[in-house]
Amino acid sequence: MARSTVHYADKETNNILKKLHNKLRPAGTPVQRVEYIIELLLLRIFEVKLVQDPEYEQLRGAFAGDNEARLFTSLLSLPNDQILTALNTRFFPFYAHILSEARKVWQGNLSTKVQDQLILIEEVFGNSNFTNNVTSGNMAEIIGLVAELDSERLLKTDLLGDAIESALSETGGTKDIGLHRTPDHIRQFMVGLTAPTFKSRLFDPAVGTGGFMFDSFEYVLEGVYREGHWPGTKAHPELIVWFKNWFDQYPTELPSHEVTTDFYRSGVGGIEYLGMVRKMAAINFYVRGINPGNIQQGDALEKFGSVILPNSKSIVLANPPFGAERDKEAYPNVWSEYPTEGETTILFVKLMLETLEQHGVCAVIVSEGFLTWDQNSARSLRRALLEECNLQAIISLPQGLFVSKGGQGPKTSILLFVKGQPTKRVWFYKVTNDGYTMGTNRKPIAGSQLVEALDLFHTHVRQGKEPPESRHSFCIPAEWIKILDPRIKDRIRAETRADMTAKETDDRAKQLEKWNAQIAAKKLTTAERDQRLAQHAELWFSKTENEIARKIERSHLYSFNLPNYRSSLTLEQIKAWKSFAATRLREGAEEKTLEGKYRTIAAARTEELDEMLSSLDPRHTLELDWARQFLTSVPAEEFQRHPHLNTLQVVIASQAKALRIQLKDLIKPRQEKVKKDDYDGALPIVEKISFADGLLHFRDERETGMDLYKAYKGDLVTSKINLHQGALALAPCTLVTSTHYLPYEINVGEIDPDYLVAVLRSTQFRALIDAQKNSGIKNEQGAEFLGGFEIPLPALEEQKKEVSELKKLSAMQFHANGFVDAWSVDLFLSFDGESMLLGDMADVDAKVIKDLNVVSDVRYVGGEHIESGTGRLVATQTVAEAGIIGPSYPFRAGQVVYSKVRPNLRKCFFADFDGVCSSDIYPYTIKSEKIFAEYFAIVLASNWFAEQTLEFQERAGMPKVNRDQLATIRIIVPSIEDQLRCVSNYKANRFVIDGLEASAKVCRQKALNIISLIWES
Repeated sequence: MARSTVHYADKETNNILKKLHNKLRPAGTPVQRVEYIIELLLLRIFEVKLVQDPEYEQLRGAFAGDNEARLFTSLLSLPNDQILTALNTRFFPFYAHILSEARKVWQGNLSTKVQDQLILIEEVFGNSNFTNNVTSGNMAEIIGLVAELDSERLLKTDLLGDAIESALSETGGTKDIGLHRTPDHIRQFMVGLTAPTFKSRLFDPAVGTGGFMFDSFEYVLEGVYREGHWPGTKAHPELIVWFKNWFDQYPTELPSHEVTTDFYRSGVGGIEYLGMVRKMAAINFYVRGINPGNIQQGDALEKFGSVILPNSKSIVLANPPFGAERDKEAYPNVWSEYPTEGETTILFVKLMLETLEQHGVCAVIVSEGFLTWDQNSARSLRRALLEECNLQAIISLPQGLFVSKGGQGPKTSILLFVKGQPTKRVWFYKVTNDGYTMGTNRKPIAGSQLVEALDLFHTHVRQGKEPPESRHSFCIPAEWIKILDPRIKDRIRAETRADMTAKETDDRAKQLEKWNAQIAAKKLTTAERDQRLAQHAELWFSKTENEIARKIERSHLYSFNLPNYRSSLTLEQIKAWKSFAATRLREGAEEKTLEGKYRTIAAARTEELDEMLSSLDPRHTLELDWARQFLTSVPAEEFQRHPHLNTLQVVIASQAKALRIQLKDLIKPRQEKVKKDDYDGALPIVEKISFADGLLHFRDERETGMDLYKAYKGDLVTSKINLHQGALALAPCTLVTSTHYLPYEINVGEIDPDYLVAVLRSTQFRALIDAQKNSGIKNEQGAEFLGGFEIPLPALEEQKKEVSELKKLSAMQFHANGFVDAWSVDLFLSFDGESMLLGDMADVDAKVIKDLNVVSDVRYVGGEHIESGTGRLVATQTVAEAGIIGPSYPFRAGQVVYSKVRPNLRKCFFADFDGVCSSDIYPYTIKSEKIFAEYFAIVLASNWFAEQTLEFQERAGMPKVNRDQLATIRIIVPSIEDQLRCVSNYKANRFVIDGLEASAKVCRQKALNIISLIWES
């Protein structure tokens, strides 16, 4: 499931939840705190329902007299020291048997709905107990905070989900809970797309806190009652208006009692892996009057075929886990063809496809990677979505939708498909404004594109019509996705046949030698040999054709990255093309397939090209490239005899200069070979191009055992093997390379060389290579491969301007990093003083903590938390958050904490807080008045001290030093005044270095932003 720790709840609610977590912090981990909050919220929710819900009217009698003290509001009048006892002895036992209490006052049989809900309450409170870790001094404030929550928000929103978000936003929360949640407005949008009814059977195999399902349930009810309860007053204002108009335009009549009862009992449901989260989903169902028993716990993938039946659901809505760990090695029940598939997104989408009944609808959030993943299972699944389903829409969601304090989550898209009929075209819609500001605390803004997307989908796409095109909305024919470029097919056939022919010849020679020997021995006749030769030829023909078919199928990516299929021609250029085509209509039947068009044009004479090319669709990248190829092959004199062809050539040329241009038009391979016997050692030989910085390195020895390519100063040099990792650079001088590299001459009149390198080393270009590098069958990425890519090409002056800014930022980053890399604590050591044994200055104060639960909320420091050689801590975790179970030592403020493992890493710091450290770390207490603790920490973090430990590290395994060995090391101890001066200088310099590091990061980010703008232009 895509992760969201973005807060969409109102600020007041968020603040209350954060305060609750802080007050409950002594209770334990974020998971434990969430459970306590759930139980308190449920007590409050139950009382609100008891007062407001007519179905609970008879139950009010159970709280008459003394039992009124078992309602949540009674806790508000209790003193601090009595609340904890009241909850554990009076509240929880009572609610654990609420069903029997209800039967005492209920006339007749309990209604099915009330009984289901009371069963859930008994389940929640059956084992409830607030431990003494919940500080009783805080209990009155905790109860007061729960009482402050708005009652409408308690009943009408996913408040439990908000409570989880509050836990996820804390360090360690994600690790403990592992839960990810879809924002309210995205759930509501997806429910609006699928438009469920009372007759729908809805399902979510990764249900989480139940959002998709309870939104669907309330959507159906709102269609009947139209009272504005859903999506609710807390929803985005523009979505509220859209849904109101929708329900007014398409009102629903209340169906029969049997239909509504059936919808309540089995209309919505799901499976959740985590027991605690399943409990939250069940409570969310309870709050909304939905059968909480419809939420089951377990591994949905394992339950497919038993609990989850194939062809059983009419609507599936889900946000399945991305890259989650599996419980089992294989799930043949989900996909027998790929039982060991490791990517959970693929397995869940396959499960959803199989779970849908014929004409059933699925809306699922997937990571953007799913659209182009190259493994066979992903290709096969995308093909199935095209051929077995009507893939109606791919809706691209904005990058900042799923985000946490740890950084942005994956880019995601919504797939919407209907099972049972093949896809004719796919609607693509790109959402850049989902109605909220970007960042962690998102606020509503105007212009939500979700509203437009809902309109376009229901008005056009759902009706089988194509919506009007815009820059963020267009349709792609399914044939564009399914076709493999015939040129790739031709290359595969040619190369495979050549390879297989060579193998057949070798095998035929061996067999022929054997058969001739048998003839000589009179064990075989000539006729029998000739028959075997014929069979041998047939066998190898079949092998060759099968190998060709396999490679061709393997080259089909079935990519759902739909923008890549559209050419960058402007509307005016497309109009010019179509105007030309209208005057050059071809007589006779037109080819029905794209490959048929290509084959026909490839076989056409020059005088037929104008008619043939006019049948191509200029909006399609592939067809436009065919036209470019065919026109390029036409001799110049033919354009004079057939001037109409100039019209298409001008359109293509103007498109290339305006927006994108192929690299083959900007660079030309310089295949100037130097024979190995002719190499005299005068020119340096390229050894490698480093991936990280694009620097070119030369061999120490100028000798070669193979032919070389020659490059000149300013040429582009690329690695044919590691191009996709950024292995390319400009030649700093005339040089030679092995044939695993390829130099290119750059058209400097069209492109600035430094601009070219910046674009080609960008993550955007590398992503293009990653998407396409496996489309062919060659491992090396040579001129033909590289030349086919297009890059943005602004005016030359604009290129130089961008390069100038990038160089300035690079220089600032380089110099800042240079200072940081050269800095060392050794600069602040003084060697003017007396020599003392370390053991005479400080003692290791290491006492193993017997019960880590006692210090679960104390800050923990492991070796991984200490930065090498600086004395800085780089992360903050408590003992519980770090999941520590092994031996640990306490340390106190004022001690020096030193890692004895791999002392060359120089991990040491001066503690200014009390904490817990790994047993691989020594807490030192200063015992001599001659040494200042902070100076002692600098010494232990120095290179000088690391060198003193070398004599103790000559052992197998992990290098370590023990306390006895450390005690024997002699340290030069300057005067206290000198030590204080050294420490003061260290702190001042550390402040400067921290600033330089921050500046380097800012420069790096600004450079990335410039590159992003270039690609987006």
